[in-house]
Amino acid sequence: MNKRNEYKYVSIQGLNWIFTKYVSMMCNMALNEEELAYAYHGLLHAFPEDLHIARPMIQMLQDRGDNKAARELAMEMARRMLALGYSTYALAFITICEQLKHPNKDEINSIRTMAELTLTATHQDDDVKMFELIETLSDAEAKDFLKQGTLLTVQAGESIVKQGEVSRNFYLILDGTMRVHVETRSGQDIDLTELKKGEFFGEFASVYHLPRTATVTASTEVTVLEFEDTVITELLDVSPEAGDSLIGIVQRRMVVSVSHSHPLFANIEDADRVWLGEEALLKEFEPGQSLLEEGHLNYFYIIAFGRAIASRDVGGKNLSCEMGVHALFGNESALLALPEGTTLVASERCLVCKVPLAIFEAFSKAYGGFEHWTEKHVSARNQTLGGE
Repeated sequence: MNKRNEYKYVSIQGLNWIFTKYVSMMCNMALNEEELAYAYHGLLHAFPEDLHIARPMIQMLQDRGDNKAARELAMEMARRMLALGYSTYALAFITICEQLKHPNKDEINSIRTMAELTLTATHQDDDVKMFELIETLSDAEAKDFLKQGTLLTVQAGESIVKQGEVSRNFYLILDGTMRVHVETRSGQDIDLTELKKGEFFGEFASVYHLPRTATVTASTEVTVLEFEDTVITELLDVSPEAGDSLIGIVQRRMVVSVSHSHPLFANIEDADRVWLGEEALLKEFEPGQSLLEEGHLNYFYIIAFGRAIASRDVGGKNLSCEMGVHALFGNESALLALPEGTTLVASERCLVCKVPLAIFEAFSKAYGGFEHWTEKHVSARNQTLGGE
């Protein structure tokens, strides 16, 4: 290649690189004000009682000069808060109505009077549908978080994520419905659940960098906000409390997911799945690390992802057993304990559910066949390791 052609080649490569970087930057830019307003509008329909959504929405309407829409939304929120027993919040929205010169002074006075008379009323939290993803954030933090998304429109029949693929983005549905489904080893396509506006998915892969466990396909035309996994990392840096809350949500959902896929928990009630999700912790182990924690009494463990090798010397002979997804262990339980002297080391990255032993004992008493399934599988494992 002569110098001129070489220079031309390098220049074209350089231009391609600049263009690629520019497109990448444009794709990852924060939502503009119109897109952000659209996102909040969708969320408000999904979570009509959520203050973290309503307050910024009112401010955005004011900023674009639509005071009529802003004061109508403030009045609607005042009505909702009063009906739910949130008198203080009702008064706050009534104040906004007055600041925006809402014409219905009779209703303003009526709501104010009722709110002041019921200031000591008990809040009915169970009646309020909150958007848990931003629940612990301030309004400004929630707004900054949502602005980092990218608006996508997905046509009916199109899949956003596919089972087994490695990708790290997570998604928030603003409009439409999506089906979550898996393909079994036999090739059968099975529906797991339906997702609607306000729900999010893909968080397992985003937080723990796991392969996608299911395919998510649009049932209707869908609008979603797509977030890169770095958004969660940034959230942890900016607001550790909010980041920890998000991680907690992800962990609870993963534990509940494990309970749905694990045959041991096939027949437990939904309330007990929630209990399991609230009380369990998710522990991460790198290859070579021991899964047997010392000093952690009264727990049992379930492998949710990855594999580990249990090994034991018996008469100078090393016996080993691979333990994969759904394997249970816990040396504080006679039923789950590994044979004495067994080591358990991660052979690849592992995610393990750490569950209070009291839950295992409660489930054993409440559900027939629970102990039988455990005995059958643990007995086969322990025999391989030369135990009883």
